Amino acid sequence: MDRIRVLHVHTLPVISGSGINTFLTMSGLDRTRYAPEMACAPGGGLNDMVRAAGMPVRVIRHFVQPVAPVSDLRALFELVGVIRSGGYDIVHTHNSKAGFIGRLAAFIAGTPIVVHTVHGFAFHESESAPRRVLFCALERLAANWCHHMIFISRPLVEWARREGVLRPGMAHSVIYSGIRLNLFRPVSRRRRRELRREMGLAPDAPVIGMVSKLWPGKGHDVLLRAFAALRQRMPRARLLIVGEGAERANLERLARSLGLGGAVVFAGFMADVRPAIGACDATVLPSLFEGMGRVLLESMAMGVPVIASEVGGIPDLVRHRENGLLVPPGNVRELALAMHHLLHDTQQARELGRAGRRTVTECYGADAMVGAIDGVYRGLLAARRAHD
Repeated sequence: MDRIRVLHVHTLPVISGSGINTFLTMSGLDRTRYAPEMACAPGGGLNDMVRAAGMPVRVIRHFVQPVAPVSDLRALFELVGVIRSGGYDIVHTHNSKAGFIGRLAAFIAGTPIVVHTVHGFAFHESESAPRRVLFCALERLAANWCHHMIFISRPLVEWARREGVLRPGMAHSVIYSGIRLNLFRPVSRRRRRELRREMGLAPDAPVIGMVSKLWPGKGHDVLLRAFAALRQRMPRARLLIVGEGAERANLERLARSLGLGGAVVFAGFMADVRPAIGACDATVLPSLFEGMGRVLLESMAMGVPVIASEVGGIPDLVRHRENGLLVPPGNVRELALAMHHLLHDTQQARELGRAGRRTVTECYGADAMVGAIDGVYRGLLAARRAHD
């Protein structure tokens, strides 16, 4: 029996939440049944991960993140050619840019089954009004070119309905992003001190961490300002920032201008974020918009308490004062108070950490995610066969 050929379309080859979600889906599906491939921009760690796992990568040279009409049109033509030559049974797109171009390319190429995963929307409040209108219109249009939409959180479903992206009768499901639970476990106090030494942090200092791409919208600037306020009350506190991106130089300048000096460690990109998370007393994700936030899953699985913005799909995972803390996006004062609370009240921090781990182990394993996506594929394939 021929394997089912599946092409996953992802814009950028960076190791991000959506990228890891895509990789875990591809690598987790039964290889005797499925033949997964990925179409993506050239270079980058995500492509390396996919190839190392024995899966092909189809390079789309003109894939770029910003709106770029000429490059986007060229990427569309490239992708139509890849899809036609590949003879795929399923095209599964991810994110906004790859979601629009990928669904249109699959429609033009006549792909039998098209699935799209919504990891977030580009028409969030941080965008200008004209861009929000444009991006929302594009999402409404692209929704007509797929057979099933997967949302990684329930708030994203509600948002899609409000904006007319998800309309009555459109097939969809909620499938939470999953992590490999066996890889993310709590560390001992002794190990935490060792990890801090390895990262240039004082072993007995209170440590706040953030793991994320250094991109606009992730709220690094808000965190730095909140951390400066925290340091007025807890001068021994340290901040560990893990990740790379276009904003690094700006953030380093901001840290210096706030007088943070050696109190902030920019650790750069880490392929394995577990040592960074394990070194922290708490982790923070102060995003201005977010589909859900994979680092929250990873931190919670390791029993590290989390503080996150109350945006997007995050409240579907983090319940305020039950398994973490939520703060208004962009609110420096509230974020500073939340960080102080967890560093000061270590008993509640431990309780939130334990509750967070229970949440993730019960609902957010990678096997459950892959099994649910396999179920979507099987249902669509069966319906296709019945129709034919």
